[in-house]
Amino acid sequence: MLYHLFSAFEDAFSGVRLIQYITFRATFAAIFAFVVATWVGPGIVASLRKRKIAGYTKTGSDVVDGQRDAKKDVPTMGGVILLCGVALSGFLFARLDNPYTWVVLLSFLAFGALGARDDWVKLTDRNRRGISERMKLGWQLTIALLAIGTLYGLGNAQDGLNPWRMPSIKENPYALQWVKRHVVVRGESWNSLADKYLGNTSRAREIAVRNGIDATLARSAAVLSASAGGDLCDPDVPEAVQHAPTVGREIDLPAAWPDRRDHHRHDLQIPVFKKFCLDLGILFIPLGILVIVGASNAVNLTDGMDGLAIGTTATVAIAFAFIAYVVGRVDFSQELYLFHVPEGGELAVIGAALVGGALGFLWFNGYPAQVFMGDTGSLSIGGILGVMAVALRHELTLLIAGGIFVAEALSVIWQRTYFKATRRRAQRAGVPDATGKRWFRCAPFHHHIQMGGLHESKVVIRLWIVSAICVLTALALLKVR
Repeated sequence: MLYHLFSAFEDAFSGVRLIQYITFRATFAAIFAFVVATWVGPGIVASLRKRKIAGYTKTGSDVVDGQRDAKKDVPTMGGVILLCGVALSGFLFARLDNPYTWVVLLSFLAFGALGARDDWVKLTDRNRRGISERMKLGWQLTIALLAIGTLYGLGNAQDGLNPWRMPSIKENPYALQWVKRHVVVRGESWNSLADKYLGNTSRAREIAVRNGIDATLARSAAVLSASAGGDLCDPDVPEAVQHAPTVGREIDLPAAWPDRRDHHRHDLQIPVFKKFCLDLGILFIPLGILVIVGASNAVNLTDGMDGLAIGTTATVAIAFAFIAYVVGRVDFSQELYLFHVPEGGELAVIGAALVGGALGFLWFNGYPAQVFMGDTGSLSIGGILGVMAVALRHELTLLIAGGIFVAEALSVIWQRTYFKATRRRAQRAGVPDATGKRWFRCAPFHHHIQMGGLHESKVVIRLWIVSAICVLTALALLKVR
């Protein structure tokens, strides 16, 4: 909103132009989200405590539940604090003419509303454990389908693609081979060559460096625009002409992209591999739904200790704010062989707002917690991270960066599977009062560590460290291609 408001005053006040820069808006989005969260937090915590909106879900472990009894009066549903900070900051600092802004923020609010409904039922009706799992999953699938359907439809419309196409292997989107095929003629510059053969003057520096121009010199617009034969484009930098392509010289040129209109909005991005390009086609929808719903439930399962889920969220959000900025820029995405998403840059602003909001909520949720986020916060966090990952074409990166979330979800799945399998085995063996065995002391995984003798705060801090390492690994793999 502020972007559109201040754009009208650019001619009158030069400093206002800073609002155009994503980095500027992302920085202030993080700060503003933190300020809002810490400002509204005390009032929301007091209101929840006054209304006795408190309670927790039992794990089935007498040890863990016994420790949790000491926190039975701590209010929950505090995810409202996060919703206020992130949503308000996102709408203020992100561009509202970008459809991705609306898809991500509305998905965030929708998952938050679903979580709030679940918390409200759980806490006001002691005979129920929230809305039924089937109903919750149904609403998660509905929200995810609406978000993915919108992203898929927008991408197909802008790239002119058939929405009913099946998956197919595509040509590599970036030039990996160079061919000698051009003899320079008078009047040609590195810029004109890039425009003529690639339709993209931003790749002029790449061609100049490939053909022997120093990388530092090639950053100069004068060098890239100086033409062969002595026609100087910038009279203030006459030495630029000596770095222009020489008339009669045969130079290397990169192969053109297969289709410059295709922005790879539905292609599967796999870390490490740079030659692989799979257009998911219609399978983009089920994969996206799986990622979003899976992320939402994974964060929900991680929320079980003071500060664990929200601290991990902050580290993962930093990674995706950075990824959004990179893939939103043509030069950076080409340099790292990543799929360019033209609308993705604005998600850096929203990712930064999520970082600020997470730190603001951690202000109240750090050990010992004054408030728990409840499903209101955990479902919305997982939802927004899942939608961002799909929109930016980095689902697998989320799997790596959000390693803690993945481990927590897998621990629960494995615990239930193992328990049911061993119980069936015991029943078949005729064991009286047959019951199953547990692989972990208690699931999710953080309770297994806690029951090993570590204090809750130490478990949380160590898992934060592991989360930071997962994020660094995911970011490193952006370069390892």
